[in-house]
This record gives sequence, structure tokens and C-alpha cells, in this order.
Amino acid sequence: MAKILEKPEELKVTVNIQGVPLTLARNGDRQRITRVYEQWQKIEQWFGRELSRHYFRVKTNKGMVCDIYRDTPGSSWYLFRIHD
Repeated sequence: MAKILEKPEELKVTVNIQGVPLTLARNGDRQRITRVYEQWQKIEQWFGRELSRHYFRVKTNKGMVCDIYRDTPGSSWYLFRIHD
């Protein structure tokens, strides 16, 4: 079961040179990403503007499994789903 957040939560994320997340910080709590299960990209039209998001399903060193995404071409990261 997964919980989709009502409003995506902004994160601070560090990435490697390929853009794969290495750490995330949420409410001042920094966690190391220990596994990337999958990644995908979604491109949508929103009021005539193209939105592109790069999604990752990750597991952290504290056992949290979640889906995060980065708005592209920007650099903002968001948490939008937490898995049980």
C-alpha cells in the first residue's frame, strides 16, 4: 500500500553526475539513498506548456521506500508517495 501526499513535499536532494539521487533531506533529516528500484519520465501538457518530470522509486538507509521526482529543466525535487 502507498500513501500519495495531498501536496508534494519539496526536498533537498544530492545527485551523482548522471542525475541519480544519492541523498535526500526532509524536514532537516538527511537520509542516504541505498537503492533505486526504478526510474521513469513523464511528459504532460499543462495549459499549453510542456511539463517534464523525472521520477525515482528509492529506498533510504532508514528503510523509507518512496517516490520522488525532479521537475525538469529546473532542479526542484519533491516527495509525492510513501510506500508501506
